[in-house]
Formats: sequence, C-alpha cells, structure tokens
Amino acid sequence: MKKSLIPFIAIIFVALFAVAASAQNTTADKPKADETKKEEASPLLAKWDVVFAAPGQDYAGTLKLEKEKDAYKGIVATELGESPLRNVKVTGASFTADITVNAQGQTFEGSISGKIADGKLAGELNLAALGAIPYNGKKSK
Repeated sequence: MKKSLIPFIAIIFVALFAVAASAQNTTADKPKADETKKEEASPLLAKWDVVFAAPGQDYAGTLKLEKEKDAYKGIVATELGESPLRNVKVTGASFTADITVNAQGQTFEGSISGKIADGKLAGELNLAALGAIPYNGKKSK
C-alpha cells in the first residue's frame, strides 16, 4: 500500500508546481498599471486643426485620433469631405494609418503618418498617384 502512495504523492507535487508556475507567468504577462496609462495618455489622442499643403493649394481641416477599447480610430475632415482612418497604430508621440480619400469624384488609397514635436503635429499624407502631401497642425481648443 505504501508503494502505491508514492506515485500519487508525486503527481500531486507536479500538479502544485505547474499551478504555481502558471500563476507566475500570468502575472508577468500582464502590463503594469503605469504602462497601460502611458499608452492611453498618448498626446496624439485629441482633435487637431491641420493644414494640408497640397500642390497649388492648402486645405484646412481636422484630424481626430481616439482610443476605443483596445483599438485606435480616427478621421480626417476637410472641405473635400471626411475620410475615416483604418489600421491606426499609435506609438508614443507618432502614428500611422491607412486612409481612403474621396476628392472631386475620385477615390485615392493611401496612408497618413504624423509625429508630435514641441506640441505641434507634423506628418505626411501619401496618396497613390498624388504622392506625399505634408501637413502641420495644432490641438483644437
């Protein structure tokens, strides 16, 4: 009877070690509260007054970035219309996103990126067939 208890006790010890190791990995994988707050507190998450310097003409508008649950979303609005942002990625003080712009009956696929420096936003709107269009902005009041 003593011989049959040894394997049983060994299984219990293995199970206890597995549970303890699993609990340590679970807490190690969770982000610290400070890290989550830093990500959510990105200075980009705001409404920005922007000016796109298109060839031959400047277009004033707004760029809005926000966080919804675990994802980022955004929209660019000018006198030409509104263009929602897709696949928005925010890293610290910079962002990238995909965009579809409808201008004067034509649709242009592209990307937009930007970075904050000295409290101002600067970046580029890259559209197929039109190339890079720089923009600058400041936070809306």
